[in-house]
Amino acid sequence: MARFAFPAPAIFRRTVLTALPAALLLGLVATAPVVAAEKTPQAPFGDKVSAAIYNYNRALPYVGTSGAYPASAVAEVKALGFVAVVELRAPGEKGVREVAEAARKAGLAYYNIPVTTKAPTDAQVAEFAKIVDDPANWPVLVNCHSANRAGAMWALYRAAKGVPVEVAIEEGRTVGLKPSREVAVRARLTQKTSAN
Repeated sequence: MARFAFPAPAIFRRTVLTALPAALLLGLVATAPVVAAEKTPQAPFGDKVSAAIYNYNRALPYVGTSGAYPASAVAEVKALGFVAVVELRAPGEKGVREVAEAARKAGLAYYNIPVTTKAPTDAQVAEFAKIVDDPANWPVLVNCHSANRAGAMWALYRAAKGVPVEVAIEEGRTVGLKPSREVAVRARLTQKTSAN
């Protein structure tokens, strides 16, 4: 059987030759963030974390949150791949100094933002954002005594990033925000919303 080859119109050849490289380039650019995300170390899911790291939650792929853990659990924090720790307890609270010393000895970046009020201040949220938004600190573990302060900080941080208030509050609850602090966090967020 004979095949008939019809020459493609010139407009078709030009379109294909122009569009093909652009499509290939777009495909490479579109997959770049996925490749970068795969190379960024990630916070583990809860099934990889022992009970020594109390009330653990994976808030984002690069952020874990928890309640208090003993200095003896810092080796686990390091082994899980965390490179930085944000402590929301005051230095005078039980175990904080020991954890800070163990974290530094383990080579972890250690930050202390002591939240002593019901809701973190704007300055504390801004300091927290600088730490958490820095890829050099990923993955980062944020902790306090029970994860209540971590939940409060997380809700305020997420709202500052443009997450709707109710969603930010719910994320805070997932992290550990309890009703005792939620009232103050909600008041702070409502105050900010009405000021804008």
